[in-house]
Parts: sequence; C-alpha cells; structure tokens
Amino acid sequence: MQKKIIRLQDCLKKYTTDQDKAIRPEETVARFREKLQGLDVEILKEVKRIDNGRLDIPVFFSICGEGAEALTGTKKQMGKGSSPIQAEASACMELAERFSLFSFKSNAENFIVGDYAQMRAAGYPVLAPSRLLQSVHDNRHDVIFVEKLLSGIPMQWTWATSLTTGLDTLIPFSWFFAINEFNGSSAGNTFEEAALQGISEVVERHVCALVSHLKIPTPVIDQASVQDPVARELLAKFAKNDIEITLHDFSLDIGISTVAAIAIDRNTFPETSEIVFTAGTTPDPEKAIIRTITEVAQLAGDFNSGSNYVASGLPKPLSMEEVRYVTESGLDTTVAQMNSLADQNIKVEVERCVAALAKDDLEVFMLDVTHPSLQIPAIYTIIPGAHFRERSMIQNVGLFAAKLLVELVEESEELEKKLAAMEQLIPDAYYLAFYRGRNLYGQGLLEAAIMAFDRALSLFPEQEDLPYIYSYKGSCLKDLGDYDAAIETLELGLAEDEERPDLYNMLGVCCYKKELYNQAIVYFHRAVELNPVSAMDYANLGVNYRKVGNRDQAVHFFTIALSLDPTIEFARQQLSEITN
Repeated sequence: MQKKIIRLQDCLKKYTTDQDKAIRPEETVARFREKLQGLDVEILKEVKRIDNGRLDIPVFFSICGEGAEALTGTKKQMGKGSSPIQAEASACMELAERFSLFSFKSNAENFIVGDYAQMRAAGYPVLAPSRLLQSVHDNRHDVIFVEKLLSGIPMQWTWATSLTTGLDTLIPFSWFFAINEFNGSSAGNTFEEAALQGISEVVERHVCALVSHLKIPTPVIDQASVQDPVARELLAKFAKNDIEITLHDFSLDIGISTVAAIAIDRNTFPETSEIVFTAGTTPDPEKAIIRTITEVAQLAGDFNSGSNYVASGLPKPLSMEEVRYVTESGLDTTVAQMNSLADQNIKVEVERCVAALAKDDLEVFMLDVTHPSLQIPAIYTIIPGAHFRERSMIQNVGLFAAKLLVELVEESEELEKKLAAMEQLIPDAYYLAFYRGRNLYGQGLLEAAIMAFDRALSLFPEQEDLPYIYSYKGSCLKDLGDYDAAIETLELGLAEDEERPDLYNMLGVCCYKKELYNQAIVYFHRAVELNPVSAMDYANLGVNYRKVGNRDQAVHFFTIALSLDPTIEFARQQLSEITN
C-alpha cells in the first residue's frame, strides 16, 4: 500500500465567469481528451449535448466507454454550466471523478485488510473509533463497543490526510464507503479545485438532509438582490419561459453558502415535467446560485420533455404542498446577508471551509484517488458527522456494522458464523435477523428465510427498515409461487414507503403471473416513474401491453428498454415479433 498524502498549494482562479476554476473550460476539455490517449481502456464513447434548447441552458452527457461502464456500473455522467463549453467540461470531469474513485476502490494494492487491533499491532496511526460513532451519529455506544463489534471484520484501510489537523492517518475505507458511497468524490484541474468540490458536495448533502428530514424553516432569497450577471441571466431564462423558480438559503449555521431551488412549470406539470428540488454549495453565494440553477436545468429536461430525474440530495416533490415548509417559511434574506468565504486563491477557500466545519467538530479527511494513468486530480472527501439523505437515519453503529459485515463476507457459512457472534453483543437486534434472512435467501432457502424475516418483524424494527424486510419476504413468497401472499406482503411495504420501485416491480411480476395484465401495467408504470433508468421495468411494460393487445405501447416500451440495455433478449425478440 502506497502512502499517498495531500498537501495543498496556492491556486489562483483563472476563470470565474460561472464557476471558479484554475483554467478555462476549453483547456479542461482539451486536457481531458489528451489524458484519455494514455489509457489502455476505453472510458469515454462520446460527449453530447442533450437539452432541447427551450431553456437555453446547456446540459451534456459523457457516455461511458466499456471500461468505465464495467467499473462504475453507470452508462453516463451529466454536466452542467451556463455555457456549452462549461457544461461539456463538467460532464468530462464527472466521468473522470467517478472512474478514478472506482478504479481506486477496485485495486487491492491501495489497501491493507484487517480490524482495529491488527492495524494497531502493525504500528499504524489509526482513525479514532469515536469518529465512526460520530459518522452515524451514535451517542449510545462507546469506542470499546465499536471495536468489539468490528473485530474480525476484514475492512480495507488506506491513508488519508486530515485537512483539519494536517496529520496523515489510516482510515477504514470500507466503513466510510459503506455509509457514504461515492458522496464526496470529486475531480478538478488541480487538487485544490477537487478538494473544494469534495467539501462542497458533502456539505450540500449534509444541510439538505437536515432541512428535508427535520423540515427546518429556511430563508427565501430575494432574487432582486442577486448581482452576478450570469445568475441574473439564468433567472431571466426561467422567467421568459414562464417557469417559477424560488431560491432558498440552506446554509444553516455551517457558514458555507448553500442555495436550494424549487422550480415548476405550471403549464406542463405534471404531464411533461416535474417539480425540481435541488441545491448547490460553494464558498461564494452568487456562484452557489449559478450552480443550483444549472443543476435545475440538468434535472428538468427543459420542463417539457417528459423526462424523469432521479432524486439524490433532496427528495423529489410530487406536489408543491410537499415543499410548503420551504416556500412558505416566513423567513427571507438577501445575497449580501449570506456568508461568503470567497477568495481569489482556491486554497484559501478550502482552508476557510475547513475552519468553518471545525467549529462544529467536523473534521475533514481526504484521500488521493487519482488514477495513475489518467492523472486528473481526484479526491474522496470524508467528513464524519456529516448527514446524507440516502443513508439510514437510524443512529445505531450496530446496524451499520452489520451492513458492512454482509458486504465484506461473501461465504454463507462464514457470514452466518459472524452474524451469530455479533448477536452475542447485540441480542434481539432486528437487523441481524434480517441479514440472516438475506443470507438464507441467497442460498435459496426460502422457507427458512421467511422465518428469519418474520422474526425481524417481531423485534420492533425501525419504521424506515420495514419496507426492506417486506421486500425480501415478498420476494421469497413470489419465488415460491405464492403470489397472493406475496402481493399482500409487498403492499404492506408500500404502506410504509410508497416510493420503492423494487416493490412495484415485484407487484407487477406477481400480477403478470396471475394474468392481471392491466394491474401489472399500473405497477410497472410507477416503477419507472420512480426509477427512470430501469430498463427491465420498461421491458415488463412492453410485455404486458402486448398481452392486452396494445401494439403501439408495447413497441414504445420495448424500444426504450433496449435503448437503456441492449442485452435484454426477450425484449428484442418480442419487439422483432411485433414489428416483422
């Protein structure tokens, strides 16, 4: 394992039109394409503009090559900006960021494996276990309990630099990737750019999680107070198209500017557009506004294309009523009243952000994940204590330790042994019964798995985990052919969380098996509304429309499915049968 450390240098801004960068976007794109020549795998097929021009705010896709797609599990990355070249540069850097992180993660030479005791015995300076408790907001347990819980779990460890203290330390990468995934990954023209982007993303997700979960009232920003000419031009484009957009100060007391936006086109919603709710964070509030507005454009599909965006940092509202706590907070502010940490030197901005976070005991750790051949500065930022909406809100280190164990131990008998050992420390933990059920399910022991899931349900699980338990139990019943019981169980899951595409998928399958094709269509439609990139659900729609004799709709949905995933052979075969 190579010790890669991060030492930031002065980095003056050379481009400040809509984003603050060390070089112009034209140079960013040229450098990126030049770096691609040195790779032995194809990571980029093409970069193309995909907006339809209505808003006149460019949105680009970088389409992954086979190498990047296989590694990252995604087909494309999106880029945003106020100009076409900036949006193209953004799409390229998003791909570089994701490819670099997943390349780093997949290379065993970047890690050593073991638990806390083994790392200490080898003489490494290790991250304080208290930071693991802080990372999941667990105030009930102590560090001794954490180390016992993680004992024997083969975690990957690697070097990180604390920008807060300047010290290098060994951190359990497996733990943080399990709870944060790629939240915090970033790439830039320089390490300073990448560092600022990483901090900004983690802070953005942190404040958004708090505001949306706790329904915290936040000030509405007076748009007349916006001074930046690019920001004003972007707002004018929304007004020209009769699209309502409101801006909100989500900075809370962190001291780093986060601006959220809510946008709706009442002329096209809900037929061909959605309500967009998103946010952006930068040291400069004016630049945060630009970042947020271009993010709205990226997600919105020009508010007339019928596209569906995938929610991430903030939930997707189905009605304006859902966001009244934001739009009608009774609070207001101006851009001038917002805190600015802006400086001409990006390194200074990073230092100011780190200092602001330190006031809340939020320590900033960074890993250098730069790909050795691509050589575009890439960083993975970890801030223990930062919230993340897509992470469980259950503040129990045991739950996350069990999740990590299941991810790291693949052999069924070994996993059962370790789950049983963990149960000695945490008796009657519903999540251990759930993971034992999952282990049995993976072995095809469906009846035994159902018993484990029923035990988990009897141990008073947290409400947010009920849909997962019902989903797995329903899947077992479906696989056993007990479709009526499966439907009943899956509906219980929907009663707890109506926005679960997996539940709708299985309900659709059960209805198809019962020859209830029209009801199956309803379920699969909802599945693709919630997960617009689910090729299999589009294919399932095609199958069921064909069953009810609707040839045109069958062709339509088979075509969409194959455009997303050309390997779905039954969709290709049925499409061929219909059209030939």
